[in-house]
Amino acid sequence: MNGDLMLATACDVAVKIGARAIVSFVEPAPVLAEVPDIPIIRVQELQLDVLKDLTMHDILEVSERHMLDAAVHLYLRRNLESGLVVGVFPYAVILYDIEEGKNFINLKDFSDIVPREVLHAALTLALEIAVEGREGRAIGTAFIIGDPEEIFRHSHQAILNPYQGQPGTLRDIKNRDNWESVKEFAQLDGVFVIDKTGEVRAAGRYLDVTGRGISLPGGLGGRHRATASITHEIPAIGITVSESGGMVRIFRDGNCKISIRSDIRLRSDG
Repeated sequence: MNGDLMLATACDVAVKIGARAIVSFVEPAPVLAEVPDIPIIRVQELQLDVLKDLTMHDILEVSERHMLDAAVHLYLRRNLESGLVVGVFPYAVILYDIEEGKNFINLKDFSDIVPREVLHAALTLALEIAVEGREGRAIGTAFIIGDPEEIFRHSHQAILNPYQGQPGTLRDIKNRDNWESVKEFAQLDGVFVIDKTGEVRAAGRYLDVTGRGISLPGGLGGRHRATASITHEIPAIGITVSESGGMVRIFRDGNCKISIRSDIRLRSDG
């Protein structure tokens, strides 16, 4: 079926059920004046042609995984915690519950170490860095969240700490007004240290950990190994942004607990 027709069908369905968003996996995704109150989320550079040799059951499983990735972005970046999403593919229109994305992230699993609101802010900021990059190029960085004194004992300052002596109001990661400076400092080598209240205590620190006993998937470099290692050594949560591939990962107890794609482009066409 023609992609424009599939998208038009998805829009009709979205209006009828009061969907919170439309996720478009077809090209082109034209501006649709008939759904002014429903944001259209565009997914770019997805190789859907590899699905042509799969069974319909397998295709639906893959589609649901893509919809989960989109629901995660809706939850983190648009603060949508409930409701239905309409997904449109070249071969199907499917409905998806945003709750699935929220449950996948399941920030409560980390709340014994980091409050939910702090982790949500840091994770959303990391995702923005992965999506936007800086000055037209991809960048990688990491946030280590926990008891700053313990983190400091397992790290050293590689450069002058730009947050030293700054007032708490300018260091609060929960305040989006402070994100631009974090994005700027993310270009520096080293990691950010964030305390349990959400204050950025340092940037540009190197982690002094060995990596012994850490087993990570192939292709993950030193930043990921060091982040995994410190979460193995002390009660801390690590969030990494991959410079290559743009994946955002959450580490705890030496393991990668969650991986989030950054190639979901949110665009409100209404």
